[in-house]
Amino acid sequence: MLKQKPLIIGITGAFGSGKSTAADFLKSFGFTKISLAHFLEKDLKNRGEKKITRKLLQDLGNQLREKYGAGILAQKALELINEKAIGKAVVEGFRNSLEISEFRKQNNFKLIGLVVNRKIRFDRLKKLVRREKLNWELFNKLDNRDLGVGEGKRGLQVAICLALSDIFIENNRSLIELKSKIQNALKEK
Repeated sequence: MLKQKPLIIGITGAFGSGKSTAADFLKSFGFTKISLAHFLEKDLKNRGEKKITRKLLQDLGNQLREKYGAGILAQKALELINEKAIGKAVVEGFRNSLEISEFRKQNNFKLIGLVVNRKIRFDRLKKLVRREKLNWELFNKLDNRDLGVGEGKRGLQVAICLALSDIFIENNRSLIELKSKIQNALKEK
């Protein structure tokens, strides 16, 4: 008997674009949420880090991609999906094109790219206390790195990940509008 492959929706976008919010919304449709950053956060906590910043996450992600290959976080997510026999997964936080390549091998994967005005993302992130306190200078430095400025093949490539998206959703407005756009994208799938 053939085992049916799980349905997997990926979400990519620059930080502050609403990836976690979109993934949380998809949970209401029976999707299990998996965050690629969660693997990094867990590793940092195991190393004794108390305050996990975006820079620490970026640095560790690059170290792991350099040591184990650029698709390492995707491989961890796919292992989790298989281990737990997850039928519908939403995976958020793609930051390297080879992470996407790992999921494309599954033939059951669609990638949503969230596109948001930079100033809107900064304003959203200023309100969050989850990570470090951002000013415009630090935001730009971290954002440029995240998008791929100065990064190599195993580094951060969010701009490339966005370009590889199957579905683009502009998320400059309300949560209600984002949810509506996600629902429409699910119907197209």
